[in-house]
Amino acid sequence: MLPTIEYSLSYAPPMGAERDALSALCHTPDARWHERMDHAEFVVTALHEGTRVGVGIVHTSVTAPTEVERPLELGGMFVHPAYRRLGIRQHMADARLTYALSMGGTPITVIDNRNEASWSYYERSAKWTPEREYTGWFTGLPMTIWVATESSWYRTRMGMDPLVPAQPNVVLPSAQPLVLGPDQGNAVSA
Repeated sequence: MLPTIEYSLSYAPPMGAERDALSALCHTPDARWHERMDHAEFVVTALHEGTRVGVGIVHTSVTAPTEVERPLELGGMFVHPAYRRLGIRQHMADARLTYALSMGGTPITVIDNRNEASWSYYERSAKWTPEREYTGWFTGLPMTIWVATESSWYRTRMGMDPLVPAQPNVVLPSAQPLVLGPDQGNAVSA
């Protein structure tokens, strides 16, 4: 039987004990990890029976040489090894992308070219396209910046109309005064 996973959303940088618990999910919570945490605008946490088993961050501490407008980096996503292949990563990735798009930013993610699992995911996804490859100044290794194809920046650059948020199907009545009959309560004069 699969474990029941709950998700917690936060719109502020994690602090104190929460930050320590999320940092424990990261392989090496180095200075770059904490910089991302300091600039987090959205954090999704996966929980199993109250224990943190996954974390994904949307932050504004972008160091990659991107040319996109208003970049929001979907960086710092980790799932505990015992909880992989349960769909947690996909759920957190979707939540982060939805948040970044809803804020009007251009979602990007930066992938180490040696990370075959991530490469495989982004290459198959119609939601992402590579912007450019560069040498990471933290690692000295080849990295690739991926841009969300649903972002206004990307769509405009490709000559497409930006996506317009869905509008509710609401029909507003005309501005006529309400008149109730005698058997419907107090009458309102028109």
